[in-house]
Amino acid sequence: MSIETIIIYGIAIILLVISFIKDKQKTALAIKKGYKKFMKILPVLLPLFLLIGIILTVITPVFITRVLGEESGFLGYVIGLTLGSITFMSPFVAYPLGAELIEQGAALPQIAGFLVTLMSVGIVYYAMESKYFNKKAAIYRNVISFIGAIVVVLVVLVMQSW
Repeated sequence: MSIETIIIYGIAIILLVISFIKDKQKTALAIKKGYKKFMKILPVLLPLFLLIGIILTVITPVFITRVLGEESGFLGYVIGLTLGSITFMSPFVAYPLGAELIEQGAALPQIAGFLVTLMSVGIVYYAMESKYFNKKAAIYRNVISFIGAIVVVLVVLVMQSW
C-alpha cells in the first residue's frame, strides 16, 4: 500500500470519526446509503477489475517497450494509442511506467500517445460509463479524447523536430 493511499484512508477515517461525534444518526444513514450504492455498482465493477487484471498480466512493460520503440514508426503510434485506450491503470502507476519505458528506449511520441489515451480514453470502462451517462455521451467523450491524444502525439513530434 502506497503512502498516498494510507494518507487518504487516514483522512477518511478521521472525517468519519468527526462526523460520528457531531451526529451519530446522519453518519449511520450516510454509511448505509454508501453501502447500498457500493453494492449496486459492484456487479459493474467486478468484471471491470477482472478484465483489467487480465490485460495487465498479458501486456507487460517489456512488451510495451518493444512495440513502442524508436523503430516502431507509424505502427508504434497506432499501437501506443490503441494500448492506452484499452489499458487501465492509475496515474500513480502510469506516469512512472511511462518514464521507465522512455529510459528503456521507447520513443517519446509513442509514450505520449499511450499515456494520454490511457488517462482519457476508456474502452475498458465504456460499459459502465454508458450505463451511468448514456451511450452517445460516452462515445463522443472517447472519440474526442482519442482525437486529442492524436493531437498530443503530433505536437510531441513537432517539438522533437525542433
